[in-house]
Amino acid sequence: MTSPTAPRTESDRSPTVPSEREWGDIVDRLHELLAPLERAGFELPEAWDSEFDPEPGALLYAELWRGDGCVSAEYRPHEGVLALRPFEDVAGDHPHSYTLLDDEMEIDVAASGSAAVDAMARAAGRAGLLDATHVRVAESAPQYARQDFAIRRVRRIFQPAADDRDVPLTEILREVGENTWLSDFLEMVVGMTGHDVAPDIVPDAAALGVAAWCWRNNTAVEAHHLDTDVLMARTNIAVTRVTQQHVCPVEGIDWDGIESSLMDPAWALPDGTTIRSLFGSSWEEVASTVTAELDRWRHMDHRLLGPRTTLILMTIAGSTGYTDSWWGQARWPAMCHHVVDHAVRAGLDLPAPYDLRGIDSLLADLADPDLLPDDVLDWIIDLPQAGIDGPRGLRFNTITRPPQRCWDPYWLEVDQS
Repeated sequence: MTSPTAPRTESDRSPTVPSEREWGDIVDRLHELLAPLERAGFELPEAWDSEFDPEPGALLYAELWRGDGCVSAEYRPHEGVLALRPFEDVAGDHPHSYTLLDDEMEIDVAASGSAAVDAMARAAGRAGLLDATHVRVAESAPQYARQDFAIRRVRRIFQPAADDRDVPLTEILREVGENTWLSDFLEMVVGMTGHDVAPDIVPDAAALGVAAWCWRNNTAVEAHHLDTDVLMARTNIAVTRVTQQHVCPVEGIDWDGIESSLMDPAWALPDGTTIRSLFGSSWEEVASTVTAELDRWRHMDHRLLGPRTTLILMTIAGSTGYTDSWWGQARWPAMCHHVVDHAVRAGLDLPAPYDLRGIDSLLADLADPDLLPDDVLDWIIDLPQAGIDGPRGLRFNTITRPPQRCWDPYWLEVDQS
């Protein structure tokens, strides 16, 4: 029997109405395709609206939410198409909502198995849907709406902690305010550098947050900067890989597992060079300060914040301008493609051996940049051959800035007095 998710062929232009079992198979396949979005914090609907038309065939559609952000999804299995569209709150049922897309995306998901899931992940990654959401309030919004937006953000950050501990939200906020270190972190990271990051749980972003603020910042790592920026980038990637393995959207962050991995004497770069050997005699200070930072967050997680609020804070911490160009975010392949494309169009040579192997080979290998030679990694970071006015590598390229969404309460009247 032909699968209901197979693309239509020349000899099959009139799909038949799926049976109840086939509808179930279609929904199961749709959830497989949307697994990357679900992993990134989107809620999949328990039930999909469905229709059948003799021309396009079966149709399933629903709204996909992550916090107050939303996209409209439409799946046409007989055509092998998954469409993601901007969300419009036509009826005004969701006054705090905003769209997570500006333009429609139609993704070819006709391939069987994981190939279509990979295509979905690539498209969603390019659009910024798999990374944390950056959202601002429209300039036309009245001041009281801005204040409401800020208060709602604070509530969404800390209400999970109150729920986990079964105490009032005011009690959580009181304890947070009395903790000087945490208050300073919130002011700088959540209130300033990450002020526009939505309070959602995005595991890969949370992993970057741990790597940035428990390894690279607030420790002795920066004080004992390694010989080259390329080597520092390699260690950043190594730390990010470790933290990704210990961040779960349900269970939270396994601080013990992260510490055990980072302090393991055998922890090494892909070429076998141990991390502690890179820092030499400075490793003892690096290790003690990193361990202290992990201990601090472990204590905050277990005693005050709980796993969900901690994941939200780490998501925000991993989504600031500090980590915009770091490997580990879903936009990484798209950013690399942009840099390579602009470099080639500007007449720059690809680094060896990709001057012979070509652009596609370089882009494929950039998926794991820590496996590349130093000169290739240096090339994508800074484009050493480019002049002052030439194209930019990842370090100073505006393409690394995430897309920013807008909450526009257009229905509110602005006080002109």
